Amino acid sequence: MKIKVLSVLIAGIMLLSAVACGQKTDVDSTSSVSISENLESKTESDKDKNDEITNIRNSYMDAADKVVVDENSVTFTDDSGRESITINKNPKKVAILYASHTCLWYEAGGVANGVIGGKSAIELYNEQIGRDITQDAGMEVLATSSSAKTWKIENIIATKPDIIICSTAMSGYKTIKDAAENANIPVIAVKYSGLSDYLKWFKVFCNINSKPELWDTVANKTLDKVAETIVNIPTYKSPKVVSLLASTDGKSKVNCKSTDMGALISELKATNIADKWDKTGKATRLDLNMEALYAENPDIILIQCISSEDLAKEIVERDFSSNPVWKELQAVKNNKVYFMPNNLFHHRPNGKYGEAYAYMADVLYNK
Repeated sequence: MKIKVLSVLIAGIMLLSAVACGQKTDVDSTSSVSISENLESKTESDKDKNDEITNIRNSYMDAADKVVVDENSVTFTDDSGRESITINKNPKKVAILYASHTCLWYEAGGVANGVIGGKSAIELYNEQIGRDITQDAGMEVLATSSSAKTWKIENIIATKPDIIICSTAMSGYKTIKDAAENANIPVIAVKYSGLSDYLKWFKVFCNINSKPELWDTVANKTLDKVAETIVNIPTYKSPKVVSLLASTDGKSKVNCKSTDMGALISELKATNIADKWDKTGKATRLDLNMEALYAENPDIILIQCISSEDLAKEIVERDFSSNPVWKELQAVKNNKVYFMPNNLFHHRPNGKYGEAYAYMADVLYNK
């Protein structure tokens, strides 16, 4: 009898063990499938992200890809309205009549012989080049402002540069082109806002300077940082934004998409309400209309600081703090008024575009 009972118990234990083993096998199988599916999902997600980064990079490279580099020259379209121009490499004497363009020229491996001086330009040279280049040996200060109305054209032409680089802003190209043409001096007219233009002009400048290797070490890395920022922007919201240029004359302006601030807002997938007001699509800045601003009621207000943040805060306090319409704006009520660093958002940040995009994305989506 004892033997029979013992046999039954042993059989029962073996059966339970078999069932338990079977159950464990089923769980392991399910876990393996789950892990495999997760890995496949992650791989697919990574592939989608990489594809999106590639698409972002390609979209910014459109203008740069049209620059043609030959053994001894670079051919491209500038912002003068001409179809294209060709500039010989390695010019010996270069005059640059816009401080931000001077910084980009140096970043792309060049050296200038004549530049704009003045407090604002010198601050920018110190910030981006690392020194006051107006004090370099042999440097000529051609004017103290990028505004063409302050230039003495005959003095600039008398320095006999091999090329002149100037902006289309503040009548720069319009003022210098005829005198330069008469003296057989090529002029490069530059206007740029945002990363795409930066990449184009970096490619032009680094190849004119015979320093194509700088493309990979500077420009391409900047593009990588921007693409990484954009690919991680939330897709479920697009904040309404207005960007104000705080002006000491009491006439603050709103930035449209053709400004650097406006370009970044659009590229970071926010809605710039000024673009709705720009009926022609060609305006750079518009006068601020407080009633129209209230009607749009932006989520975020970005203040472009011409010089220091402290000065910009004084201007906003002076011009807006007592205005009842200003006080009723959603952005003001929610403390969503941000003063943007002038080294990233007033001057062209050039190689620091990666920092500028990341900074603004944080303001738009995380703060």
